[in-house]
Amino acid sequence: MKGKPCALCWVALVVFAASANACRMTSPPPEGGQARPTLRGTLTYPQRIALPPDAVVTVALVEQRGKAAAAVVLRETSFPAAGREVPLGFVLPYDPAGIDPARHYALRARVTDAAGVTLWATRRPVPVLTHGHGETADIRLAPALASHRLAPPVTLFFDCPERPFSLRHEGEGVRLRFEDGELFLLPAPAASGAKYTDGENVFWQKGDEAQVEFSGSPPMTCRHNPRRAVWEDARLNGVDFRAVGNEPGWYLEIREGTPFAAIDLVADYGNLYYSFPNGRLEPGPREGSLRYAAALGAHRIVVTLEPAECRDAMSGERFETAVEVRIDHDTYRGCGRRLSNGR
Repeated sequence: MKGKPCALCWVALVVFAASANACRMTSPPPEGGQARPTLRGTLTYPQRIALPPDAVVTVALVEQRGKAAAAVVLRETSFPAAGREVPLGFVLPYDPAGIDPARHYALRARVTDAAGVTLWATRRPVPVLTHGHGETADIRLAPALASHRLAPPVTLFFDCPERPFSLRHEGEGVRLRFEDGELFLLPAPAASGAKYTDGENVFWQKGDEAQVEFSGSPPMTCRHNPRRAVWEDARLNGVDFRAVGNEPGWYLEIREGTPFAAIDLVADYGNLYYSFPNGRLEPGPREGSLRYAAALGAHRIVVTLEPAECRDAMSGERFETAVEVRIDHDTYRGCGRRLSNGR
């Protein structure tokens, strides 16, 4: 009986939730008796800790945006753990008509107690449905305090009097990359801040500043450059060209390949996130210019790169390429630069 709770429905719900793949649907099945497609998988965590008997599991399908905080919940299901241990199976029906092949979707989950306090949660959503991802997912949970802390930045960049470098956390250590090589350092005891060493070289960070000592040379003070870090992070992630713009804030990343280029656009201050894996490189409208064009689902994107001096309106930073992005009925203009050798 659509939309009207009844005792029989509640009994059926409790019985269904007690099964290994329990799931509470948040809306009735579609008309005509045809079952909706479902997302399936398991929830687990490595610690050997039993869940409390009143624990409740929630799994949500979200559309990812350019910022994690902007993710939109499309579908959600909750069920009691009922004293079971991990791995816990789940089933989450979804509406394929609401899935846009150019956008990004993921599953996130949490385990709460009867008072609603989060005990376990996903650190990062698990991609599903588009861009090569399917309908199954194994979701790894972490203790809630760790899950809700901000992860360290993927890439940092430090300006130094000599040998500027990028830094990335890898496992327990950090990897420093210079123009002439790299170092991998492990944690070392420190009264404050974060200190790493390999026995000869030392990196000691306190806030935005770091003391660096190379093979017994006098220590030098370096300072984190967050603007440079964004571009270095993109380069290390295989991005060949990156562009930015303002009002509203947006950025574009292109990874060149054969025969297609992958194009990612994050626009409207992170509220829109599109990916096109099938970009084609074409001659631009003027001599020396280039154009990338792609279409996916109902969306079409055209990116034009013009070799011209370009200055970012907000930061004043200078670039060597003027960029225009047209997607559907919207146009974005900004500046960009190549991050690797190539065309």
